[in-house]
Order: sequence, then structure tokens, then C-alpha cells
Amino acid sequence: MNPMLIAPEHAVACKDAAFIDATWFMPASGKPGREAFGKAHIAGAVFFDIDEVADLTSALPHMAPGSATLSRWFTAHGIAPGQPLIIYDQNSGFAAPRVWWTLRRFGLIPLILDGGMAAWETAGGAVEAGAPKLGLAANGPDLHLINDDAMRWNDVLHHIEAGDALIVDARPPGRFAGTDPEPRAGLQSGHMPGAVNLPSGRLLDGEGRFLQGEALEAVLPAQDRHQRIICTCGSGVTAAILHAGFTAAGFKDVWLYDGSWTEWAGRDGLPIVKS
Repeated sequence: MNPMLIAPEHAVACKDAAFIDATWFMPASGKPGREAFGKAHIAGAVFFDIDEVADLTSALPHMAPGSATLSRWFTAHGIAPGQPLIIYDQNSGFAAPRVWWTLRRFGLIPLILDGGMAAWETAGGAVEAGAPKLGLAANGPDLHLINDDAMRWNDVLHHIEAGDALIVDARPPGRFAGTDPEPRAGLQSGHMPGAVNLPSGRLLDGEGRFLQGEALEAVLPAQDRHQRIICTCGSGVTAAILHAGFTAAGFKDVWLYDGSWTEWAGRDGLPIVKS
């Protein structure tokens, strides 16, 4: 088993863990993650809203939060230092990696529930409905930014000009090629020079479980474990699926472009390729 994952049968037996529901849908879907959580979630779970637990000073959507914001969230939800953290979502592994990436930047060791809530239910795990329960913790985890693996647009531009990194884009092929529109109005599609396309869904099977071993190796576009990898997507969510995949495969220099295509295509003067 990938060390970043926990099998559903093991998660069901884990009585002291904090379960964190990371469900998030694309804005155009009109389906709020919090609404899905209210209808059903793992018993005792808390909800992590990537649009609220974020850097709200940025004009870009759901940019990674600082330690103060994240500490307040942990305290408000009664999660204690050292408590095991299990992240899941209700949409086939689409959003859980984003919260996994966010937490591990602060030295935490979260696990992704392989297969999400559907796998949990299949394994006999309890489910409940209703609003998230809050329970103040005396002290949340001691958070310090240990692994700042988020890139900014100027960092990405530097690597494009230097040609010393592989940029891997998680968006669907049509948006990458510039033939399909972006979901955000007024934003042109296309990709960064030199980028390669790896739609995030190719790292997951039909049940939302991560590929492992040779199956994972077969879809990754690089073999050198020391090559710098920059993961990007539309707004930094599915890029985290790529980040988790490369990390699981043993790549040592993996980064996530947090602003992703929303920032890149929204800035004047940055190069865009359509092909």
C-alpha cells in the first residue's frame, strides 16, 4: 500500500483518527461540498472548505492558507496534536489530495482514504448526516511551514525559460490544447510552453483509488526521480492529485503551482501555447 494512503478496512478500525471531509466540486457544477457533507459523511468527520481555509487576501481561488488560518481551523474543530488525520472526499478522489498537500506543508502526516467515502461504506464504516460538529481543542497542532513546495507564476516562468523542469498539467486534453473553453468566464485555454498533459483522472481507477506500482509508473511522463516536477491544473486542486502521484512514485523534487492556469492565463504577457 502506498504510504500516503490508508485502506478503507484499516480506516474503519482506526478509532482515534480525525476524519476530514475534503469534498469540493467545480464551481460550474453548482454543488457545494458543504451541502454534500450535510447530506451524508463519515461519522464524526469534520468538513474542510478549501475556499474558506485559504489565503483570503489573494484574488485567486482557494490559495494555500498560512499557519495562523490553519491553526484556527484545527482548534475550532477540536483536532488535537498528534491525532491521526485521514482525508477523504465524496467525488472519487477529486479533492482529497488538495487537503493532503495543504496539511503536509506544515509537517503533518495526513493519509488519504483510498477510494473515499464510497470505499468506506463498502467496508462497513458508519455514516451520518447533519452539519459539522465543532469542539474547541485546548491546543491544535503546532504548525510551522516546513515544506514550501508551492510555486508562483514568476518561478514557473523562470523554469520555462531555463528549460530545467517538467511542467505537468492535470486539465482535460481539450483545455490543455486550447480547443475547449475554460470553466471560468473570460479565461482563454491553452498551456504553458513545454508543458505535458496528464489528466488527473488517469492516476485513479474507476473507483477513485490511486494507481500503484507498475500501473502508476506507466502513466507518469518522467522516470528520473530527481527531475524537478511542477504540477499545475485549473486552480491548484487536481494538480495535487499529480503531486501525490509523483510523490508516491518516489520523485524527490515535486512542486505545485498554486495559482495554476487561473493565474497564468489571467496575467498579461505570459506565454500561452495552443496545439
